[in-house]
Amino acid sequence: MAWLKHFNAYTKVTSARAYRLLIINGHESHCSIEFQDYCKENKIITLCMPPHSSHLLQPLDVVLYSLLKRHYGDRISLLARSRIYHINKETFLPAFKVAFKRTFT
Repeated sequence: MAWLKHFNAYTKVTSARAYRLLIINGHESHCSIEFQDYCKENKIITLCMPPHSSHLLQPLDVVLYSLLKRHYGDRISLLARSRIYHINKETFLPAFKVAFKRTFT
């Protein structure tokens, strides 16, 4: 409930509308009477995703992060072809930087 109260306090002051939408997974803690009553009292509309579907329904996971994963994998494959098989801080950051730029620009 602490995170819900934090969400309420933070979004109440930044929202231009009376109601706010909170997209949640199907975790049992979100189904409690206390949780639902708090949301209702504070004009928070909950949209509950079906169980075991968040990886399909979350657009960042489906689109952007899958691309980032692929681009990072490409960089690691390139390092492996150069006989660099151990990823440490010195090899991770440059590879991730290239993958990040390819994904988000």
